[in-house]
Amino acid sequence: MLIYIDNNSPTPIYEQIYTYLRKEILSGSLEFGDKLPATRKLADELSVGRNTVDKAYQQLVAEGYVTAIVGSGFTVNKITPDFLNSHREDFHTYTDEPKKQPLSIRYDFAYVALDNCIFPHKQWRKCINNALTIMESYSCINYPSRQGELSLRQSISRYLQRSRGVSCNASQVIITCGHQHSMEIIANMFATSSKRFATEDPGYTGVRVVFQNHNYQLVPVAVEKDGVSIDSIQDLSIDLLYLTPSHQFPTGAVLSIAKRQKLLQWAFTTNTYLIEDDYDSELRYDTNPIPSLQSLDIHDRTIYSGTFSKSLSPAMRVAYLVLPHSLMDKYNRYYHRYNSPVSLLHQIALSDFISSGNYEKHINRLRTFYRKRQNAFLAALHEVFGNTAIISGEGAGLHILLTLKSSLSQDVLIKRAETIGIRVYPTAANYMNPKDCPHSQVLLGFATIPSYKFKVILEELYRIWSIAPK
Repeated sequence: MLIYIDNNSPTPIYEQIYTYLRKEILSGSLEFGDKLPATRKLADELSVGRNTVDKAYQQLVAEGYVTAIVGSGFTVNKITPDFLNSHREDFHTYTDEPKKQPLSIRYDFAYVALDNCIFPHKQWRKCINNALTIMESYSCINYPSRQGELSLRQSISRYLQRSRGVSCNASQVIITCGHQHSMEIIANMFATSSKRFATEDPGYTGVRVVFQNHNYQLVPVAVEKDGVSIDSIQDLSIDLLYLTPSHQFPTGAVLSIAKRQKLLQWAFTTNTYLIEDDYDSELRYDTNPIPSLQSLDIHDRTIYSGTFSKSLSPAMRVAYLVLPHSLMDKYNRYYHRYNSPVSLLHQIALSDFISSGNYEKHINRLRTFYRKRQNAFLAALHEVFGNTAIISGEGAGLHILLTLKSSLSQDVLIKRAETIGIRVYPTAANYMNPKDCPHSQVLLGFATIPSYKFKVILEELYRIWSIAPK
């Protein structure tokens, strides 16, 4: 049973469940004699408390829609035709005519959100309490250290050395309030350069916007199956090259070891700095995490950028930079009077979370959790779409690309999906020239949709996109 729960809605969850089931009964989808799912089963499927489901069921009992039978569960009552006709909801099916008022979004294939059920609430709450205890012992409350709390920078540097092979110490780590803030820092540090910034094409639009706003000239670099094209950069004269080498966004390509070596040598020869965005490096499912580019760099030309948005929560707004030794003086000259924008409480708590080992335990759980979900998603995609679509970007991360063998444009695919309450995402914006984007391609994040719903939702998309039978 597909019941969409909106945790951000002011409507109580039990009422959302009640409203959905009432509509199913009035529409005829649930008929006289049908049994509702057992309260424990539905509670598990929706990740809510059993009492919440029971409260919704009891409301249906009170209004006469269902009967509770001891030992047999809840059964739908017979509703008179006159009552059904006067209360039946108008459930539209898709036609070629666009709807004037799109249905509300039931399923969102967002690629920037995480499933809240995997967040380590208990451990994080303990770390927050520990941080409050530490802060309570202070004789006065002051601003956080400008570069970020030393304990957190030490925890991050030790973790990066263990997990990603990053060669650094705490003095090189800068705590920031998100990846775009990290990019703002770099853009400001190079403000007196020629301001030529190269980036993967396609690539992450959030970074392009930052450097555009700082009046940088953007230079596209083509992406191949094994990462950026080395041929495309040979004759470039630039200050910065932005890369997502371990899981290219959005294609999922992994920069090969041969290309990494050539790229690092090129950066040294041309006096260019590389920005390595390692945004979801821990979430690799088919192999061990790919070694970082920075770990191979013997010339000190790599700026390493990481974030906790994909591993903990995008709402936390904590990220970091690891600057090469050669850039620390430049950073200190520009930012020596800037205060840290990240909450002291969160910095102390996060330091405790990492140093206690809870973060690595959480990463292991996270990897297992999303590996299973991705496997289920890929299986459902193959079963539903078969040879009518090309799937790419699998093996890591929280999204895949679906390129349909269809005449429908990306915009039409997205609009049709929204008419049935399903949101999928475009990839055209990731290209500097949107015309270079594959014609019928959409981006699908799978992090927030339960595995058991994949097949039914994808079947809805298959029908709405009118794809020829497999």
